[in-house]
Amino acid sequence: MSSSSTTPPPASSAAAAAPSTSNAAPQEIKNDPARTGFSPEMSWWMNYFKQLSGQMTPEGQFHFREWRYRVHEERDCKRCEDDLKWVFAYSPVVRFMSEKIQALNGRIDANNVYCRRCESHLEPNGQVLRQSGGFSPDHGILICANEVRDRKHLEDTLAHEMVHAWDTLRWKNVDFMGKKDLKHAACTEVGPISISQETTILTHLKDPSLNA
Repeated sequence: MSSSSTTPPPASSAAAAAPSTSNAAPQEIKNDPARTGFSPEMSWWMNYFKQLSGQMTPEGQFHFREWRYRVHEERDCKRCEDDLKWVFAYSPVVRFMSEKIQALNGRIDANNVYCRRCESHLEPNGQVLRQSGGFSPDHGILICANEVRDRKHLEDTLAHEMVHAWDTLRWKNVDFMGKKDLKHAACTEVGPISISQETTILTHLKDPSLNA
């Protein structure tokens, strides 16, 4: 989305401020075509065939997916921005959270919600660390354009992060990272999940014609 006075953060900085991010920097595992079976020098369909035929390891599939995300970054961000316009205009839960944030003299809108490609990280044990969004009190909300599956997923992600924004305004000095209190950090995650889900249910009960 376009920005006015707020400088959009790179995905890495916004992710670092997101409540779900670990304190330790993940170790980067670089691709070795001889080991993984994935080669960025090959065409996508040749790599895809190697994946289908079992000639690509799980690590290679990870690097293949990240490579495709980089190729389609512009397309994914454009789709994300179009969907953001729609949810800000028509989503009951997003409009509800916008009103609650405004009531606390805050603002979450197209000027401080950013669609970016977010890099995933592969750990040595094979676990993939990924996220669909994040919130930073200094920048706004990050939506990972390459990770959101569709408009509904984007709506859920945005509503979740908007509750974090509301938490920050309502409860000062929120300890998202759990540096002082792990229970506090846990509550900041449980709250957005339950509130965003309940808000969607209640809104639809009040007006079944609203279909987000």
